Amino acid sequence: MKNLINISLLILCLACGTASKEKVEMKAKETPLKHRFLLGTYTNSPEQGIHLMEFDTDSGKINTLSTASEPDNPSFVIANQAQNLVYAVEETGGENGGKVSSFSLIDDELTKLNTVSAEGQSPCYITLDPSEKFIIAANYSSGDFTVIPTDENGQLKPAVQVLAHEGGSVVPNRQKQSHVHSAIFHPKDGRLLIADLGTDEVVVYDFDNNQEKPLNTNPAFRLKVAPGAGPRHMVFNAAGDRLYLIHEISAEIGVYSYNDGELSHLSTHKLTKENFEGKVGAAEVRISPDQKFVYASNRGEANEIIAFTIIDIGDLKHVQTISSGGEAPRNFNITLDGKHLLAGNQNSNTIVVFKRNIETGELQQTDIQTAIHKPVYINFLP
Repeated sequence: MKNLINISLLILCLACGTASKEKVEMKAKETPLKHRFLLGTYTNSPEQGIHLMEFDTDSGKINTLSTASEPDNPSFVIANQAQNLVYAVEETGGENGGKVSSFSLIDDELTKLNTVSAEGQSPCYITLDPSEKFIIAANYSSGDFTVIPTDENGQLKPAVQVLAHEGGSVVPNRQKQSHVHSAIFHPKDGRLLIADLGTDEVVVYDFDNNQEKPLNTNPAFRLKVAPGAGPRHMVFNAAGDRLYLIHEISAEIGVYSYNDGELSHLSTHKLTKENFEGKVGAAEVRISPDQKFVYASNRGEANEIIAFTIIDIGDLKHVQTISSGGEAPRNFNITLDGKHLLAGNQNSNTIVVFKRNIETGELQQTDIQTAIHKPVYINFLP
């Protein structure tokens, strides 16, 4: 009987070991070795444009899979949830203004579908509404934003609404007029938020995607930030009760509470080190996939990535300031598994890879980088 018991225990242990091994192997398979991403750029030659790229963590290389060279200055590029459609601005001005273009993404190939007018100058940011029926284009130079419908095949229709902001703020060479810099939808209630660098405001609008003209042009709420701050990019946490806002001109990140369409200022954190003197230009803000850390970039003569941990009531505590590995980190993004951060340095024409400590949030620059013309927006695809 004792031998039978021992044999049974041995079989059970072997089975447990096998199960544990299978779990480890399954977990390893779930960790992606290759991360695909869309790259928006500024262009000045035919071979440049929107790039579909891949960061291979196994080989330590960044490869270009395909390029759509038709658009001029596709500085901001997004994909739909199904990842088979891509939309990009054409950040141009002049008599005809800027444009927005749509592309299909099939078998890693980008094929242009159509282009429509952005009905404004220098569109620098676009976003899809939650229903994916409309695109919002933020037109920086003309200080307005545009509502553009999409059809069932992903093509763009002519704009149905254009709304201009009026006014300015205290920095003469940057805030003589409105400069709409970004547009995002609240993750829960679907309201539209517009960050205006020129007027030092974040404006909240009601948005009904069941209507032909979905935007209620009367603002639901206006948040006035500190004069001269220059609101640029912004991101909500997953719960939708905290907004993290880049103050481009003052090189800060602001923390704001959100409740039923209204924003309130909680705190502001400088991105520069103590006693820093030089030109600045805060650019991007991201939240880590686990919602525990916030990252920001600062250009000018700083050229840094700044990491914060999220603490009580959604406030921030500084973790690290590290060189972006180049000049003008206009954009960066975190891989979906949270293990790496890629920084796009516009003026040094490089994408630099950092390892990211998931527990502490700290970054470590690797020797992995690639040369590419004017990288200005990185968008990872699942």
